Amino acid sequence: MMEVMAAIDDDSAKSSRKELARPDNSLVNDVIPKNMLSQKEEKITQLENKVTKIETLLDRILDIIKPENKSADVAKSDETAQLSQVFQLLYNNLLKNEVDQDIAQKIIEKVAEKSDARNINDASVAMLSVISSILGKAEPINFRQDGKPTVILFVGPTGVGKTTTLAKLAASFMLTNNKNVGFITADTYRIAAVDQLKTYAEILGIPISIAYSVEEISSQIENYSDKDVILIDTAGCSYRDKQKFEELQKIIEVCNADEVFLVLSATVSSKNCRDIIKNYGFIPNYRLIFTKLDETPVYGSILNTKCYSDKPLAYITNGQNVPDDIEVVNTDKISKNLLGSIT
Repeated sequence: MMEVMAAIDDDSAKSSRKELARPDNSLVNDVIPKNMLSQKEEKITQLENKVTKIETLLDRILDIIKPENKSADVAKSDETAQLSQVFQLLYNNLLKNEVDQDIAQKIIEKVAEKSDARNINDASVAMLSVISSILGKAEPINFRQDGKPTVILFVGPTGVGKTTTLAKLAASFMLTNNKNVGFITADTYRIAAVDQLKTYAEILGIPISIAYSVEEISSQIENYSDKDVILIDTAGCSYRDKQKFEELQKIIEVCNADEVFLVLSATVSSKNCRDIIKNYGFIPNYRLIFTKLDETPVYGSILNTKCYSDKPLAYITNGQNVPDDIEVVNTDKISKNLLGSIT
């Protein structure tokens, strides 16, 4: 609704009346009042013309923004208001979950195509369907069936929990899949990382080899030819560290891994996530593992990363306990978290 108010300044009007009432000779009394009245009438005419032009402009604007098939009754206006509230609620929930604004907008557009937006429940079901289709089906590790060991490489930024995640999967493979596992670590930049993996290896009874150069990795893989699974840990690479990325590229070429997992923290910001995906773009095929879901109540980074990379989701971790705090990605659970409250 738009309201336009127009008026003549009271002070000007009073001033005009005072001047008209001022005594003067007959000639002045005869000429000045007529001139003033003429100017006043001219101003009123100009003001009326301006108001008319404003009304015409408003009518044109309403014709542009008003759908052709929409009636002007009050009930229809209420439905339009309700529709906008439904979409705004769902959109706000996505933003609260730290979903990228552009991604959230595209999701709402797809929801609008699939649902009766006057019904919050119908729109919510449509939104769950849209998010689930974006996340796709989880793809955990596929073990080789030809008798050769499945070589799995773990990469990712520093501090995301690659080594702990590797240990969790190793324990899970042993206990659940009855697999014979071997460890190789190429992370010799941090002594603590080697010691940490050695500790896990001793507890699980898994042999471990340390690769001090890229060339040693091939021979160590051959030494583990009797294993079912070979898990290779790599040094964390900041997305600004070009030297480590060059070394990582060589490792990927040498080990010829069957599976590559990019490990990311669920607490990563949208901007950093985009930069990370861009810098790891040299890896042709990889799957995503998200850690530290116990440290954040929002899962927007998972959806953002999936959209940025278009790579399949595999596992999530939600604690430090080995091997309990790891599971295959449950896309329904993540979709419901991203939907948020609809009350």
